[in-house]
Amino acid sequence: MTKIFLIRHAESLANAAGIYQGQTYDTDLSPLGRHQARALSDRFRAQNFDRVISSPLRRAVQTASGLGRVETDTGLLETNHGAWEGLSKSEISARWPDLYHCWLTCPAEVVFPGGEAFTETATRAMTWFWQITRRSGSFAVITHINIIQSIIVNLLNSDLNRTLDYPLQPTGVSLFTAHSPVRIEYLNDFSHLKSIKSDLSTHAL
Repeated sequence: MTKIFLIRHAESLANAAGIYQGQTYDTDLSPLGRHQARALSDRFRAQNFDRVISSPLRRAVQTASGLGRVETDTGLLETNHGAWEGLSKSEISARWPDLYHCWLTCPAEVVFPGGEAFTETATRAMTWFWQITRRSGSFAVITHINIIQSIIVNLLNSDLNRTLDYPLQPTGVSLFTAHSPVRIEYLNDFSHLKSIKSDLSTHAL
């Protein structure tokens, strides 16, 4: 049996400020995010994972550190947002109004200036996911919202333009089991957060 717990990292300082981070603007967890990471660790205290795999970015590794010995994988990196990285939602909407609107409504058509096409992100995410489904064991995987959303829409046979229809709380847990086909057991379970949920409207997603 293969169990894959896909987990969005806890809230970062950039998340709280509404700044796009991508791969280069890599901030620590916010004070709220540190509480969320501890709540995630408490949720899985009795769980023995065969592997804890994280994006190499700081916000993901800090979230993963309470779950066991962490190994990193570049396949789990967030989208390369190029020139958007380090800028707020308001700055981006002012400088690239048409592209920003396209990102919010039809992300499959977006190529980030100086970054990657979102279709490349989705392909990278699914390449990584199909590889892990061929292994046996229980895996905690801490990564980024766009990676998890890409996997969800693919497994639901949905359109990549529906990506943003699946908001995910920081440390929200989605469980997949590798039957034939892969089965979605649940999505975005954040019951461990109780009163420490994030206001997603402030995040740059």
